[in-house]
Amino acid sequence: MFYNLSMMKKFFYLLSLLLIAGCAPESDFEKYKEHVKTLASDEFEGRKPGTPGGEKTKNYIADHFASLGLSSFGGSYLMPVNLTGINLIVDESYFNLSLNGEMINVNYRTDVVYGTTRQIEEAAFENSDLVFVGYGVNAPEYEWNDYKVDVKGKTVVMLINDPGFELKGTEFNGKAMTYYGRWTYKFEEAARQGAAGVLIIHETAPASYPWGVVENGWSGEQLNLTFADQNLDRSALEGWITLDLAEQLFGEMGTSYAEMKSLALSKDFQPVAMEGMKLSSKMVNSIRTSDSHNVVGYVEGSEAPEEFVLIMGHWDHMGVDTSLEGDQIYNGAVDNATGTAAVMHMAETFAKKQPKRSIAFIGLTAEESGLLGSAYLVENAPFEYRNVIGGLNLDAFPAIGKSKDITIIGYGASELEAVLDKHASVQGKYLAPDKSPEAGFFYRSDHINFAKKGIPMIYADPGIDLVNGGIEKGLELAQNYTANDYHKPTDEVRDDWDWEGIEQDMDIFTNFIDDLANSDEYPNWYIKSEFRALRDASRKE
Repeated sequence: MFYNLSMMKKFFYLLSLLLIAGCAPESDFEKYKEHVKTLASDEFEGRKPGTPGGEKTKNYIADHFASLGLSSFGGSYLMPVNLTGINLIVDESYFNLSLNGEMINVNYRTDVVYGTTRQIEEAAFENSDLVFVGYGVNAPEYEWNDYKVDVKGKTVVMLINDPGFELKGTEFNGKAMTYYGRWTYKFEEAARQGAAGVLIIHETAPASYPWGVVENGWSGEQLNLTFADQNLDRSALEGWITLDLAEQLFGEMGTSYAEMKSLALSKDFQPVAMEGMKLSSKMVNSIRTSDSHNVVGYVEGSEAPEEFVLIMGHWDHMGVDTSLEGDQIYNGAVDNATGTAAVMHMAETFAKKQPKRSIAFIGLTAEESGLLGSAYLVENAPFEYRNVIGGLNLDAFPAIGKSKDITIIGYGASELEAVLDKHASVQGKYLAPDKSPEAGFFYRSDHINFAKKGIPMIYADPGIDLVNGGIEKGLELAQNYTANDYHKPTDEVRDDWDWEGIEQDMDIFTNFIDDLANSDEYPNWYIKSEFRALRDASRKE
């Protein structure tokens, strides 16, 4: 009887432990995973700003901030960003490319994507001469100018990236892309030169992504900030053509793409008139304006509340494309449900602490449309640039398991790296440069707008030197994502995701932010950085 009673007591004790465990609150990282799955679900419809899915997303983040009791600027976590959407009405528009009066067969999406950033219902021009302008770069500091002729009213055709990609030497920044290699710059400069139209030749390696990314990203509604002048100072037409179409056009000139690229790799390059080729185009657009929002909350510092550490990630993705067969939702699981969830996760962590300095948690809108939310925020910042200690940008975490490294986009830029390295090394990890500096990722995410104001920023990604498989396996998985899932409906949460690497890096990033928020240090850009002078100037104000 005693034996049985003793066994029964043991049984009920063990049962009570199991029941307690079953009722235990969800772990912090399990909450992170649920945020990712929620944001990347079909219910959120690809999180495009100005759509029901976008509304649901920003409110989801704001409600989370409210549940944590974060402070807000101006009484709301939602900071308005005025957007204008331009949707090309393809059936009413045309892109007529001709050679000596004979039409060249060009198909929308498979050969060309085009539109206008002018915020008007119709933009058009007729018989614009085509001119090949090499890389379309005007960079006095590199003694490089591809615009040695007047291109007003003409359509300029140019290569992607900058000359350094091919030269790999002392020109520009070698293989690493400069801002001159970004398509944003190329369109901006062509407009400054007075071009009527701009066509960038897509090539996968120097672009760092396949044509499908261009095709999907540049068709459908295009968002921009709302401009009082309707953006009329931009070229009427901005677009991309495939490498195959470029080869065809250069072939008609009696040359080749390779030969023309070779000519473009010299400071002495002279623009080449594409004799007999003309472009006539009309772009009929539907225009809508909408208010999107950056979502911003903060934990107020106990000793230096005016000083801020920033944690940011963009919440938007590409929405729904009803023209697609099958799956039409761009769920954006890696890009950037993972980063948005990380901002939410770290907000929950620091809401339970009392740092010396304030920490702001920022969900940015319209990154996919050209870093619009961050561009708007830096021009309407609720904090002074000189009082921002530094920031961490979180954009796209592949769930590929633990790694030995943390990838730093734009490695060697700022003193923030030493702080992060300290915390990474505690867990046996090292900081590594981006393996594809030619892709220009440092200029392709939201932190760059803060950097342009002198604010030290670090853009850190989970590493690719995998514990299981090393760099070779990591590169294979990264390349597979770019080729098959990046900016495609297949970017979804999958059952085979290995979350352990993200969990470890979240811990490192948390310790990094905690260090910045509780120190008296003011990190700066390294001396060689193009942003150092801006930081120094802001600190003197």
